[in-house]
Amino acid sequence: MRSHFIDLDILIKIDSKAWIVDKNNPNIPILKIDNSDLSLFKSGILKSQNNKISFNGKTFYLSNDFMNKLKLKVKKHKSDMSNLGISFQEFLNPELIENIKFEVDLSTLKNIINTNDDIYIFCSKNTKENFKSHISKLEEEFKKIGLRVKDFYYLSETFFNNDEEHVSFIKNKIILQHLVGYKIDGDKFIDENVDEYSEIFYYDDNLTSTSLSLKINDIFEKFTINTEKSIKESLKDKTKNDDKILNIKHFTNNKANKFKEYSVQLEFSNLIKSFENFNPFSSSSPH
Repeated sequence: MRSHFIDLDILIKIDSKAWIVDKNNPNIPILKIDNSDLSLFKSGILKSQNNKISFNGKTFYLSNDFMNKLKLKVKKHKSDMSNLGISFQEFLNPELIENIKFEVDLSTLKNIINTNDDIYIFCSKNTKENFKSHISKLEEEFKKIGLRVKDFYYLSETFFNNDEEHVSFIKNKIILQHLVGYKIDGDKFIDENVDEYSEIFYYDDNLTSTSLSLKINDIFEKFTINTEKSIKESLKDKTKNDDKILNIKHFTNNKANKFKEYSVQLEFSNLIKSFENFNPFSSSSPH
C-alpha cells in the first residue's frame, strides 16, 4: 500500500503578512512585511546592520533598506521609532485569517487521482482553530476530484510553538511510524499498530524537514535500539521481507521543475545487528 504525506503549505497559499505596529495602536499596520523578508529578519543574518525590533521574546533584525522605508511610514503615522513592535494578527486572529486571500493548489495531486492511495496532511505552522475555514475549503476541493484526506496532523499547539527543527523531527517520526506500522512512544517503538505502508511519498517545501528525511535510517536506528526484542525482531522481518521506500519530494518555486526528488529505502542497521549479537560474557568479547 502507498500513502502521501503533504505539508499544508504545498496545497494552500495564504497571503498572510506580519505587521510593524505602534505598540499604542497595535491593530493598525504601519508597514507589512513580506514573508521572505520576515524569514531573513528572523535569521539574524542582518544583525550587523543593528536595526533591532523585539516582540514576544523574539528579536528581528531589519535590513537598512527596510528600515529607511519604515522611518518614512512612522513619520507619516506620527509614531515613535522607539515604540514599534511586530504583530502577527494575520496569522493569529481567526477573523482576519478568514478574510485573507488564499488559493488552493491541487496540481501536486495529479498523479494520485484515480488511485486508492491514502493522503495525510501536515499542518505545521498554525493551529487547527485558526485554519478551520481553509481546511474546510481544501476538503471541498478534494471532493471535487474524488479524493479525501485520511487524517490531518496538527503539529503546533500555538502559532509560536513551531520550532523548525522540532517540527521537522516530528514529521519524520510520524512518517517512520507509518513505514513500519508501529507507534513510537518516547525513545522506542511500542506494541501499538498504526496504518502501515510499503511506500510513502512526502511533499514539503521546508529544507530542514526534507534534509532530515534523507537520514530516515538514522532516526529508525535511534528508536529501534531502545525497542524491546520482540518488536525489534518484527521490525527486522518487515524491512527484510518488504521494501520500505520513502520518496522525498522537495517543493521548489521553479515552475518548470516543481520538485527535487529523492528516494531512501529503510534498512535494519548493521549497528543494531551488532548490538544484538554482542555478548559481554563471551570469551571472544573484547575486555
